[in-house]
Amino acid sequence: MGAEASTAQFNQPGPPAPVMLHVYDLGQNVEVQAMNVVLGALGSGAFHCGIEVYGQEFSFNWKPQGSGVFRCRPRQCPGHSYRTSIHMGDVDLTFEEVEGLMSRLKAEWPGSSYHILNRNCCTFCDAFCRLVGLGPIPYWTRNLADAGSVVNSAYNAVAGVPLTVRAAVNALGDEIMSYGVDLGCVTIDEAPVRPPKRQVVHAR
Repeated sequence: MGAEASTAQFNQPGPPAPVMLHVYDLGQNVEVQAMNVVLGALGSGAFHCGIEVYGQEFSFNWKPQGSGVFRCRPRQCPGHSYRTSIHMGDVDLTFEEVEGLMSRLKAEWPGSSYHILNRNCCTFCDAFCRLVGLGPIPYWTRNLADAGSVVNSAYNAVAGVPLTVRAAVNALGDEIMSYGVDLGCVTIDEAPVRPPKRQVVHAR
């Protein structure tokens, strides 16, 4: 019985737990992906971000009612194109403590408070990381507010940048607002799925 108890305890997730920032190209539009290649050289871009801890990815989107905080499978957020992951560090919180923290953030981040530039998925991930002592997230992931001005001032100086890039940046607000419907992710109102055992995820 002692051996069985030790094995069961080993398989339970516990701190320290790695915290991963998953970065996506916003939407699944090839023009946006191409635009991010250009903007990346300028230290900017249009990205969706999610934060993974204990095998669950959390993020924030627009909803007319209720919380905008939702969860999905890591690196598989519907509606966006996965790009890369960044290991933000490890957090000394239990699975239950993380769930409690997310419940608090759920109340503080209603979907109706979403703003394309100032209160979005990236600022939510940044707020979570700062809250647990691992922030801020990299600036290039969260400076969408600068993307339009960067393109407006620099696209004439960058060889081969089409005029449609500026239009794509201006259209991002319309694209993200189209995600007001449920993206098919499991919402935070549903029962959390406890991972069977702790997994170590390496940044790509």
